[in-house]
Amino acid sequence: MMEAARQLERKAGWRWMVLLMVSLVMFGSYYVYDSLSPINDNIQTAMGLDNSKFGMLFSFYAVPNIFFLLVIAGFLLDKIGVRKAGLIYGFLILLGSIMTAAWAGSSFAMMLIGRMVFGFGSEAALLVTNKVIARWFKGKELGFAFGLNITVMRLGTILALNSSARIATWTGSYRWAIWTGAGVMLISFFLFMIYLLTDKALDEEAGGAGEEKIVMSDIFKLKPSFWYINLLCLTFYSAVFPFTNHAPRFLEKKFGVSAATGGSYTSLIMTASMIFTPLLGLLIDKIGHRGKIMILGSLIIVPAHLLLGLTYVHPAVAFILLGISFSLVPAALWPAVPILVREKFLGTAYGLIAWIQNMGLAAFPWLAGKIVDRAGGPLCQ
Repeated sequence: MMEAARQLERKAGWRWMVLLMVSLVMFGSYYVYDSLSPINDNIQTAMGLDNSKFGMLFSFYAVPNIFFLLVIAGFLLDKIGVRKAGLIYGFLILLGSIMTAAWAGSSFAMMLIGRMVFGFGSEAALLVTNKVIARWFKGKELGFAFGLNITVMRLGTILALNSSARIATWTGSYRWAIWTGAGVMLISFFLFMIYLLTDKALDEEAGGAGEEKIVMSDIFKLKPSFWYINLLCLTFYSAVFPFTNHAPRFLEKKFGVSAATGGSYTSLIMTASMIFTPLLGLLIDKIGHRGKIMILGSLIIVPAHLLLGLTYVHPAVAFILLGISFSLVPAALWPAVPILVREKFLGTAYGLIAWIQNMGLAAFPWLAGKIVDRAGGPLCQ
Protein backbone atom coordinates (compact mmCIF):
# COMPACT_ATOMS: atom_id res chain seq x y z
CA MET A 1 0.00 0.00 0.00
CA MET A 2 2.75 2.41 0.98
CA GLU A 3 4.79 1.61 -2.11
CA ALA A 4 1.71 1.95 -4.34
CA ALA A 5 1.01 5.42 -2.98
CA ARG A 6 4.62 6.41 -3.49
CA GLN A 7 4.57 5.18 -7.09
CA LEU A 8 1.37 7.12 -7.73
CA GLU A 9 3.02 10.32 -6.48
CA ARG A 10 5.97 9.70 -8.77
CA LYS A 11 3.78 9.08 -11.80
CA ALA A 12 1.82 12.22 -11.06
CA GLY A 13 4.98 14.28 -11.39
CA TRP A 14 5.27 15.05 -7.70
CA ARG A 15 8.92 14.05 -7.82
CA TRP A 16 9.73 17.15 -9.90
CA MET A 17 8.27 19.41 -7.23
CA VAL A 18 10.27 17.46 -4.64
CA LEU A 19 13.41 18.07 -6.70
CA LEU A 20 12.83 21.82 -6.83
CA MET A 21 12.04 22.19 -3.15
CA VAL A 22 15.01 20.21 -1.84
CA SER A 23 17.34 22.04 -4.24
CA LEU A 24 16.39 25.45 -2.85
CA VAL A 25 18.27 25.01 0.42
CA MET A 26 21.47 24.42 -1.54
CA PHE A 27 20.70 27.43 -3.75
CA GLY A 28 20.88 29.59 -0.62
CA SER A 29 23.98 27.80 0.61
CA TYR A 30 25.85 28.34 -2.64
CA TYR A 31 24.88 32.02 -2.65
CA VAL A 32 26.30 32.49 0.85
CA TYR A 33 29.48 30.53 0.08
CA ASP A 34 30.38 32.54 -3.02
CA SER A 35 29.13 35.96 -1.93
CA LEU A 36 32.50 36.76 -0.33
CA SER A 37 34.61 36.30 -3.50
CA PRO A 38 33.57 39.47 -5.40
CA ILE A 39 34.11 41.61 -2.27
CA ASN A 40 37.52 40.05 -1.60
CA ASP A 41 39.30 43.42 -1.84
CA ASN A 42 36.78 45.14 0.44
CA ILE A 43 37.10 42.49 3.15
CA GLN A 44 40.90 42.36 2.99
CA THR A 45 41.27 46.14 3.12
CA ALA A 46 38.72 46.67 5.90
CA MET A 47 39.99 43.84 8.11
CA GLY A 48 43.70 43.97 7.24
CA LEU A 49 43.87 40.46 5.77
CA ASP A 50 46.41 39.05 3.34
CA ASN A 51 45.47 36.54 0.65
CA SER A 52 46.12 33.48 2.78
CA LYS A 53 43.93 34.78 5.60
CA PHE A 54 41.14 35.58 3.18
CA GLY A 55 41.48 32.04 1.84
CA MET A 56 40.86 30.81 5.39
CA LEU A 57 37.25 32.04 5.12
CA PHE A 58 36.82 29.26 2.58
CA SER A 59 39.16 26.74 4.18
CA PHE A 60 37.32 26.99 7.52
CA TYR A 61 34.10 26.17 5.67
CA ALA A 62 35.57 22.70 5.28
CA VAL A 63 37.49 22.39 8.57
CA PRO A 64 34.76 20.64 10.63
CA ASN A 65 34.05 18.35 7.70
CA ILE A 66 37.52 16.79 7.65
CA PHE A 67 37.15 15.29 11.13
CA PHE A 68 34.88 12.44 10.04
CA LEU A 69 31.84 14.55 11.03
CA LEU A 70 30.27 14.29 7.59
CA VAL A 71 30.45 10.51 7.70
CA ILE A 72 28.68 10.66 11.07
CA ALA A 73 26.16 13.13 9.59
CA GLY A 74 25.47 10.71 6.75
CA PHE A 75 25.16 7.78 9.13
CA LEU A 76 22.75 9.81 11.28
CA LEU A 77 20.73 10.63 8.17
CA ASP A 78 20.38 6.92 7.42
CA LYS A 79 19.36 6.27 11.04
CA ILE A 80 16.83 9.04 11.80
CA GLY A 81 15.53 9.79 8.31
CA VAL A 82 15.44 12.71 5.94
CA ARG A 83 12.95 14.86 7.82
CA LYS A 84 14.71 15.13 11.19
CA ALA A 85 18.19 15.31 9.69
CA GLY A 86 17.06 17.97 7.18
CA LEU A 87 15.68 20.18 9.94
CA ILE A 88 18.91 19.99 11.94
CA TYR A 89 21.32 20.50 9.06
CA GLY A 90 19.27 23.26 7.40
CA PHE A 91 19.18 25.25 10.64
CA LEU A 92 22.97 25.02 10.96
CA ILE A 93 23.40 26.58 7.50
CA LEU A 94 21.23 29.52 8.49
CA LEU A 95 22.95 29.94 11.86
CA GLY A 96 26.42 29.97 10.29
CA SER A 97 25.32 32.50 7.66
CA ILE A 98 24.02 34.89 10.31
CA MET A 99 27.14 34.48 12.47
CA THR A 100 29.42 35.31 9.53
CA ALA A 101 27.44 38.42 8.65
CA ALA A 102 27.12 39.60 12.25
CA TRP A 103 30.87 39.50 12.91
CA ALA A 104 32.09 40.78 9.52
CA GLY A 105 34.33 43.78 10.04
CA SER A 106 34.68 43.34 13.78
CA SER A 107 36.05 39.85 14.53
CA PHE A 108 37.83 37.69 11.97
CA ALA A 109 37.97 34.80 14.46
CA MET A 110 34.19 34.81 14.91
CA MET A 111 33.71 35.02 11.13
CA LEU A 112 35.78 31.85 10.85
CA ILE A 113 33.63 30.11 13.47
CA GLY A 114 30.52 31.19 11.57
CA ARG A 115 31.96 29.77 8.35
CA MET A 116 32.68 26.49 10.15
CA VAL A 117 29.08 26.16 11.35
CA PHE A 118 27.82 27.15 7.92
CA GLY A 119 30.16 24.70 6.20
CA PHE A 120 29.16 21.69 8.28
CA GLY A 121 25.46 22.48 7.86
CA SER A 122 25.80 22.98 4.10
CA GLU A 123 27.67 19.77 3.42
CA ALA A 124 25.39 17.77 5.73
CA ALA A 125 22.25 19.23 4.10
CA LEU A 126 23.65 18.26 0.70
CA LEU A 127 23.63 14.64 1.88
CA VAL A 128 19.91 15.01 2.60
CA THR A 129 19.28 16.50 -0.84
CA ASN A 130 21.24 13.75 -2.59
CA LYS A 131 19.43 10.98 -0.74
CA VAL A 132 15.99 12.46 -1.48
CA ILE A 133 16.81 12.74 -5.19
CA ALA A 134 18.17 9.20 -5.31
CA ARG A 135 15.01 7.83 -3.64
CA TRP A 136 12.63 9.62 -5.99
CA PHE A 137 14.52 9.18 -9.27
CA LYS A 138 16.47 5.92 -9.13
CA GLY A 139 15.58 3.86 -12.18
CA LYS A 140 14.12 6.94 -13.88
CA GLU A 141 15.79 10.21 -14.94
CA LEU A 142 18.49 10.02 -12.27
CA GLY A 143 21.26 11.85 -14.13
CA PHE A 144 18.85 14.50 -15.38
CA ALA A 145 17.50 15.04 -11.87
CA PHE A 146 20.96 15.47 -10.37
CA GLY A 147 21.79 17.80 -13.25
CA LEU A 148 18.77 19.97 -12.53
CA ASN A 149 19.68 20.01 -8.84
CA ILE A 150 23.15 21.24 -9.76
CA THR A 151 21.59 23.90 -12.00
CA VAL A 152 19.56 25.30 -9.10
CA MET A 153 22.65 25.30 -6.88
CA ARG A 154 24.78 27.00 -9.54
CA LEU A 155 22.14 29.71 -9.84
CA GLY A 156 22.99 30.63 -6.27
CA THR A 157 26.66 30.98 -7.19
CA ILE A 158 25.93 32.98 -10.34
CA LEU A 159 23.64 35.33 -8.47
CA ALA A 160 26.26 35.83 -5.74
CA LEU A 161 29.14 36.46 -8.15
CA ASN A 162 27.12 38.97 -10.14
CA SER A 163 25.42 40.80 -7.28
CA SER A 164 27.71 40.85 -4.25
CA ALA A 165 30.13 43.56 -5.44
CA ARG A 166 27.26 45.60 -6.83
CA ILE A 167 25.38 45.45 -3.51
CA ALA A 168 28.51 46.62 -1.73
CA THR A 169 28.80 49.53 -4.18
CA TRP A 170 25.13 50.50 -4.03
CA THR A 171 24.95 50.42 -0.23
CA GLY A 172 28.45 51.74 0.44
CA SER A 173 29.29 48.79 2.69
CA TYR A 174 30.52 45.30 1.93
CA ARG A 175 28.74 44.12 5.10
CA TRP A 176 25.37 44.63 3.42
CA ALA A 177 26.47 42.19 0.72
CA ILE A 178 27.19 39.57 3.38
CA TRP A 179 23.87 40.24 5.15
CA THR A 180 22.10 39.83 1.80
CA GLY A 181 23.50 36.30 1.69
CA ALA A 182 22.08 35.59 5.14
CA GLY A 183 18.70 36.91 3.94
CA VAL A 184 18.76 34.65 0.87
CA MET A 185 19.59 31.71 3.15
CA LEU A 186 16.68 32.55 5.45
CA ILE A 187 14.21 32.39 2.56
CA SER A 188 15.73 29.15 1.24
CA PHE A 189 15.62 27.58 4.70
CA PHE A 190 11.97 28.57 5.15
CA LEU A 191 10.94 26.96 1.84
CA PHE A 192 12.98 23.84 2.62
CA MET A 193 11.23 23.52 5.99
CA ILE A 194 7.82 23.77 4.32
CA TYR A 195 8.72 20.78 2.17
CA LEU A 196 10.13 18.72 5.04
CA LEU A 197 7.09 19.35 7.23
CA THR A 198 4.48 18.57 4.58
CA ASP A 199 5.82 15.60 2.64
CA LYS A 200 4.13 12.46 3.99
CA ALA A 201 6.56 10.25 2.11
CA LEU A 202 9.28 11.51 4.41
CA ASP A 203 7.26 10.43 7.45
CA GLU A 204 7.04 6.95 5.95
CA GLU A 205 10.73 6.90 5.18
CA ALA A 206 11.75 8.08 8.65
CA GLY A 207 9.43 5.59 10.30
CA GLY A 208 10.99 2.75 8.39
CA ALA A 209 14.55 3.96 8.75
CA GLY A 210 15.37 1.42 11.40
CA GLU A 211 13.95 -1.63 9.61
CA GLU A 212 17.24 -2.37 7.89
CA LYS A 213 20.14 -2.37 10.30
CA ILE A 214 23.11 -0.31 9.16
CA VAL A 215 26.54 -0.45 10.77
CA MET A 216 29.73 1.50 10.14
CA SER A 217 31.55 -1.67 9.13
CA ASP A 218 29.49 -1.62 5.91
CA ILE A 219 31.93 1.04 4.72
CA PHE A 220 34.52 -1.66 4.08
CA LYS A 221 32.12 -3.54 1.82
CA LEU A 222 31.85 -0.68 -0.69
CA LYS A 223 33.06 -1.42 -4.24
CA PRO A 224 36.49 -0.21 -5.49
CA SER A 225 34.71 1.93 -8.10
CA PHE A 226 33.12 3.89 -5.26
CA TRP A 227 36.58 4.74 -3.89
CA TYR A 228 37.76 5.83 -7.35
CA ILE A 229 34.89 8.32 -7.36
CA ASN A 230 36.06 9.58 -3.96
CA LEU A 231 39.56 10.20 -5.30
CA LEU A 232 38.23 12.02 -8.35
CA CYS A 233 35.97 14.15 -6.17
CA LEU A 234 38.94 15.18 -4.01
CA THR A 235 41.19 16.22 -6.89
CA PHE A 236 38.58 17.70 -9.21
CA TYR A 237 36.74 19.95 -6.77
CA SER A 238 40.06 21.03 -5.22
CA ALA A 239 41.07 22.31 -8.65
CA VAL A 240 37.84 24.26 -9.20
CA PHE A 241 36.41 25.78 -6.02
CA PRO A 242 39.63 27.23 -4.51
CA PHE A 243 40.35 28.81 -7.89
CA THR A 244 36.95 30.51 -8.04
CA ASN A 245 37.55 31.91 -4.53
CA HIS A 246 40.55 33.90 -5.77
CA ALA A 247 39.62 34.31 -9.45
CA PRO A 248 37.83 37.71 -9.31
CA ARG A 249 40.85 39.42 -7.75
CA PHE A 250 43.22 37.56 -10.09
CA LEU A 251 41.28 38.96 -13.05
CA GLU A 252 41.34 42.45 -11.54
CA LYS A 253 45.12 42.41 -11.26
CA LYS A 254 46.11 40.58 -14.44
CA PHE A 255 43.46 41.80 -16.88
CA GLY A 256 42.61 45.15 -15.28
CA VAL A 257 38.88 44.51 -14.92
CA SER A 258 36.62 45.74 -12.12
CA ALA A 259 35.58 43.59 -9.18
CA ALA A 260 32.08 43.25 -10.62
CA THR A 261 33.42 42.23 -14.04
CA GLY A 262 35.82 39.75 -12.44
CA GLY A 263 32.90 38.19 -10.62
CA SER A 264 30.93 38.03 -13.86
CA TYR A 265 33.73 36.24 -15.73
CA THR A 266 34.14 33.80 -12.85
CA SER A 267 30.42 33.10 -12.92
CA LEU A 268 30.80 31.80 -16.50
CA ILE A 269 31.99 28.52 -14.97
CA MET A 270 28.71 28.14 -13.14
CA THR A 271 26.63 29.48 -16.04
CA ALA A 272 28.00 26.83 -18.38
CA SER A 273 27.55 24.18 -15.69
CA MET A 274 24.00 25.32 -15.04
CA ILE A 275 23.07 24.99 -18.72
CA PHE A 276 24.93 21.84 -19.70
CA THR A 277 24.85 19.59 -16.62
CA PRO A 278 21.14 18.64 -16.88
CA LEU A 279 21.46 18.03 -20.63
CA LEU A 280 24.55 15.90 -20.14
CA GLY A 281 22.84 14.08 -17.29
CA LEU A 282 19.94 13.24 -19.59
CA LEU A 283 22.40 12.02 -22.23
CA ILE A 284 24.28 9.88 -19.70
CA ASP A 285 20.97 8.35 -18.56
CA LYS A 286 20.63 7.05 -22.12
CA ILE A 287 24.19 6.12 -23.15
CA GLY A 288 26.07 5.42 -19.90
CA HIS A 289 29.91 5.62 -20.13
CA ARG A 290 30.10 7.55 -16.87
CA GLY A 291 33.76 6.69 -16.26
CA LYS A 292 34.94 7.95 -19.64
CA ILE A 293 32.96 11.17 -19.25
CA MET A 294 34.50 11.82 -15.82
CA ILE A 295 38.00 11.41 -17.29
CA LEU A 296 37.26 13.72 -20.23
CA GLY A 297 35.81 16.39 -17.98
CA SER A 298 38.83 16.28 -15.67
CA LEU A 299 41.34 16.65 -18.51
CA ILE A 300 39.67 19.82 -19.86
CA ILE A 301 40.76 21.68 -16.71
CA VAL A 302 44.42 21.58 -17.79
CA PRO A 303 44.28 23.75 -20.96
CA ALA A 304 41.87 26.13 -19.24
CA HIS A 305 44.31 26.91 -16.43
CA LEU A 306 47.25 27.12 -18.83
CA LEU A 307 45.41 29.74 -20.89
CA LEU A 308 44.76 31.88 -17.82
CA GLY A 309 48.20 31.50 -16.30
CA LEU A 310 50.46 31.72 -19.34
CA THR A 311 48.56 33.82 -21.90
CA TYR A 312 46.45 36.95 -22.26
CA VAL A 313 43.76 35.25 -24.31
CA HIS A 314 40.39 36.68 -23.31
CA PRO A 315 39.58 35.08 -19.92
CA ALA A 316 36.05 34.18 -21.01
CA VAL A 317 37.52 31.39 -23.18
CA ALA A 318 39.21 29.68 -20.23
CA PHE A 319 36.19 30.12 -17.98
CA ILE A 320 33.87 28.58 -20.56
CA LEU A 321 36.23 25.58 -20.81
CA LEU A 322 36.17 25.27 -17.04
CA GLY A 323 32.39 25.43 -17.19
CA ILE A 324 32.27 22.55 -19.66
CA SER A 325 34.56 20.54 -17.40
CA PHE A 326 32.40 21.43 -14.42
CA SER A 327 29.39 20.11 -16.32
CA LEU A 328 30.80 16.81 -17.50
CA VAL A 329 32.21 15.53 -14.21
CA PRO A 330 29.26 16.25 -11.86
CA ALA A 331 26.76 15.01 -14.47
CA ALA A 332 28.45 11.61 -14.39
CA LEU A 333 29.76 11.47 -10.82
CA TRP A 334 26.82 12.12 -8.47
CA PRO A 335 24.23 9.88 -10.20
CA ALA A 336 26.76 7.03 -10.19
CA VAL A 337 26.66 6.73 -6.40
CA PRO A 338 23.07 5.37 -6.06
CA ILE A 339 23.97 2.78 -8.70
CA LEU A 340 26.97 1.58 -6.71
CA VAL A 341 25.52 1.80 -3.18
CA ARG A 342 22.39 0.34 -1.57
CA GLU A 343 19.72 2.92 -0.71
CA LYS A 344 19.83 2.19 3.03
CA PHE A 345 23.50 3.26 3.07
CA LEU A 346 23.30 6.25 0.71
CA GLY A 347 23.55 8.91 3.40
CA THR A 348 26.73 7.38 4.79
CA ALA A 349 28.18 6.89 1.30
CA TYR A 350 27.58 10.51 0.33
CA GLY A 351 28.99 11.50 3.71
CA LEU A 352 32.22 9.65 2.90
CA ILE A 353 32.53 11.41 -0.45
CA ALA A 354 31.86 14.81 1.11
CA TRP A 355 34.36 14.12 3.91
CA ILE A 356 37.15 13.30 1.46
CA GLN A 357 36.18 16.20 -0.81
CA ASN A 358 36.32 18.63 2.11
CA MET A 359 39.87 17.64 2.94
CA GLY A 360 40.83 19.29 -0.33
CA LEU A 361 38.47 22.23 0.19
CA ALA A 362 40.01 22.85 3.62
CA ALA A 363 43.62 22.83 2.43
CA PHE A 364 43.69 24.32 -1.05
CA PRO A 365 42.04 27.78 -0.64
CA TRP A 366 44.53 28.61 2.12
CA LEU A 367 47.40 27.01 0.19
CA ALA A 368 46.54 28.92 -2.99
CA GLY A 369 46.55 32.22 -1.12
CA LYS A 370 49.84 31.31 0.60
CA ILE A 371 51.53 30.51 -2.71
CA VAL A 372 50.41 33.83 -4.19
CA ASP A 373 51.62 35.76 -1.12
CA ARG A 374 55.03 34.09 -1.24
CA ALA A 375 55.43 34.43 -5.01
CA GLY A 376 54.33 38.09 -5.12
CA GLY A 377 52.11 37.20 -8.07
CA PRO A 378 49.29 39.17 -9.74
CA LEU A 379 47.04 39.04 -6.69
CA CYS A 380 49.64 40.85 -4.63
CA GLN A 381 50.59 43.61 -7.08
